[in-house]
Amino acid sequence: MPNVSIGVIGAGLIGRKHVKKIIEHPDFDLAGIADIERDAVSAQYPDIPVFKDYKSLLGEARPQAVIIASPNQSHAAIGIECARRGIDMLIEKPVTDTLESAAALLLEVRASNVRTLVGHHRRHHDQVRTLRRLLGEGLIGNLVGVSAIWATYKPADYFRVAPWRTQPGGGPILINLIHEIDFLRYTAGEILGVSAISSSRQRQFSVEDTVGALLEFDAGCIGSFFASDSAVSPWTTEQGVGESVEFPFSGESSYRFVGSRGSLEFPNLVHWSQAHGGQNWNEPIRSRRLLASFIDPYRAQLDHFRDVVRGTAESLLTVEDGARTLIATLAVTEAAISGNRIDLRDRYEALAAGEFPPSQPSSSRVSI
Repeated sequence: MPNVSIGVIGAGLIGRKHVKKIIEHPDFDLAGIADIERDAVSAQYPDIPVFKDYKSLLGEARPQAVIIASPNQSHAAIGIECARRGIDMLIEKPVTDTLESAAALLLEVRASNVRTLVGHHRRHHDQVRTLRRLLGEGLIGNLVGVSAIWATYKPADYFRVAPWRTQPGGGPILINLIHEIDFLRYTAGEILGVSAISSSRQRQFSVEDTVGALLEFDAGCIGSFFASDSAVSPWTTEQGVGESVEFPFSGESSYRFVGSRGSLEFPNLVHWSQAHGGQNWNEPIRSRRLLASFIDPYRAQLDHFRDVVRGTAESLLTVEDGARTLIATLAVTEAAISGNRIDLRDRYEALAAGEFPPSQPSSSRVSI
């Protein structure tokens, strides 16, 4: 089968990571890179065609597929142009920066029937796939609840380098929690309602540094999530799975999935249950560690995108699915500001119809 010709739009930190993975992959041919810093990128990749704008890349290199790793606010416009040209796309998360633009992109994708994948790479971890399978097989019975922590202390330089991180949109909800929201949607089920409280007491910025969220899932499961970028702890997904050099490995589980017949820790996949499927608080609860291999999630994501482009696999995360993650994440911010429970069902329905939900503030925007 011929290689997939692919272009990369945006050569920032994540774009360069994709370029590296593509060059190493035997089933892709890198047709070119588009970035406004053309000269600097050309110097870094002298053997690869580099274009100053994405339309030149699409028109001259004519790739079969692209990875969109440009700034968030440009995702929709680039995706719409690719859809109109019949080019399949992997869009880095978040899928777009607003729900209006997500709805517009979704309409174009449906009209063109191009194949899409949104880059929430955690869905491709083997630990995540194993967890989802075990939950689906009923290993712990009915899923009753999930409790999670994402807490780390971001250094002062993190905010000095990018001052926008001290402003609304730069806090842990829209930078970090969006990854966890997508993970929970994939493993625990669709999120139907959100309540939240946030605080900026630790850093005194105009954006939150800490948030607590209560999530309602479609199967009746209830979830609680604590997130903070101002607390020292070993409990983040990054530290637990060792997926990023910026987060030293801790190996600690930051999730507890609790069921009617047992519980599971994640990412360590420790299974807690009573003998013979017992359900009695007077009986001892025993643990056993289940196994999952460690794989490079970005390589696994690229393998999956190859299969999606070739038409041999259904996308694990389409534009519509990615937009649902965006809806649920933005709702956490809205719930924390308003103090109200936010019901998401009408927003999902409006997205599916290609409309922007009027109850969602149009100023809600993701900055990652």
